[in-house]
Amino acid sequence: MFLFTDQLYKLIGKERFEAAARRHGARTNQPETMAARLGDDRQIKPGGAESDPESIALDPGSLGSIDLAEKADELGIKYFLVSYTPLNADTRVSLIPKRAIADVQRSGCGVPAAMFFKADGADPEMYLRPDARTLVQLPWKPEYAWLSSNLYMGGEPFKQCPRAALIRQCERAKKMGYIMKTGIEPEFLILSKDGRQLGDLQDARQPMSLQEPLAMMRNSPLMTRISETMEQLGWEPYEIDHEATCCQYEINFGFVNCLTMADRHAFMKFMMKELAELEGLCVTFMPIPFPNLLCANGLHINLSLWDVAGGKNVFKDPSDGALGFSKIGYHFIGGLKEHARASCALMCPTVNSYKRLNAGSWCPNTVSWGGNNRTVLLRVPASNRIEHRLADGSCNPYLSQAAILAAGPVRVDPILANNPDEIRLSAKCVLKPKIIFLPDPGTRCDTLISDFPEKLDTMPKNLLDAIRTLEKDEYMCAQLGPELVEGFSFLKNKEWDIYMSQISQWEMDYYFNC
Repeated sequence: MFLFTDQLYKLIGKERFEAAARRHGARTNQPETMAARLGDDRQIKPGGAESDPESIALDPGSLGSIDLAEKADELGIKYFLVSYTPLNADTRVSLIPKRAIADVQRSGCGVPAAMFFKADGADPEMYLRPDARTLVQLPWKPEYAWLSSNLYMGGEPFKQCPRAALIRQCERAKKMGYIMKTGIEPEFLILSKDGRQLGDLQDARQPMSLQEPLAMMRNSPLMTRISETMEQLGWEPYEIDHEATCCQYEINFGFVNCLTMADRHAFMKFMMKELAELEGLCVTFMPIPFPNLLCANGLHINLSLWDVAGGKNVFKDPSDGALGFSKIGYHFIGGLKEHARASCALMCPTVNSYKRLNAGSWCPNTVSWGGNNRTVLLRVPASNRIEHRLADGSCNPYLSQAAILAAGPVRVDPILANNPDEIRLSAKCVLKPKIIFLPDPGTRCDTLISDFPEKLDTMPKNLLDAIRTLEKDEYMCAQLGPELVEGFSFLKNKEWDIYMSQISQWEMDYYFNC
């Protein structure tokens, strides 16, 4: 465990820090700022609110100064897909004609909250307020444009809004002098248009299809169309791979700040599904859509932490002889490990998710970390990033990133509160004051996880256990917002109850003659 002080000096000043440190018997000498010692040749591009989506606050008036009605005239846009991401489903939209977009930008458009959040018919209308800075004109249908939205109810930010939860974590990280950048590796299956069978029957005859060239060429009309669309959007696609399972592919594209990546992730799933339909096919990000598949669909998230002031990647430290990794990076791993089991419900949020995790092997079902080791949960493939391997394609784009950012950074100590004796983060969560220590990552695993000599914690075995684990982690509940966690748990418990009411063919086969 290492004492971390430079961020506290910035946040609360020397006198308050030293007074708190004396109460806990800690040393008070300020170390050299880590960010000043860490270098990277990639700079964060400077920019104001218009070019930096992470500067977005939750004030409705701050959601971009772009006039969407004027932009529609300029670009020839006739309709806007005003989108939001629920707690228990994929992204949803309201279709707004150009003539009404000025009113929607000013006042929002109303939708019922009861289907996708913990709410009922007696609750006030929920309003979508589009963030004009997220405007994406559809390259394949330029008369349409896509917008990401924040949610409001009763004139206030809706506390169950996933996008708002990520924005809060971004703001918290910025107060500590950091932003998180991420890149995702979405895996998906190409299916027939009705989704009932694999989309390439010749590929389906092979037991293992990793990087198979003929299958790649048969599906190149769709894959290249996706890549070219990403190129038009400025996403910098750089690799398309046929994965090991028949008809399974992965496409990788450039990393950006985590809020922008979450917005892109939500749009990407819609984009890829529609482009597949236009090619007479279907794509699914479901972890395991059919039995007996060789590999499941995961969603690895590559992340790095950047110093806002200097524009440097603070995970890199050439003086580290092991991985070229910084103390901040190691402690970030420690935080991710500490809350990995609680994060599981958010990153693997469906019943089907646990069919993937329980498969083991390269599926990360242990709380572990290592260097360039694909059998661990948290992989450090290079000195500039962590690859978080837990999430799958059914995760909420915003909650998966929010869970990482909540777990990883240095804790904001309770001494920041007016009452030095305790800080009440929610009605149910009271934290006692303590000096800030960053979590130790523990022993690095450089072998197959099955050969690792230490006993490791394992991920929850099913969705219900994952929900209960999240609810017990007071720190994560407080960071994400107790209302959001309560809403998520409520909906996912209902989902679990529906699942448990189903009678599968396996049960009939296994128990019929009991």
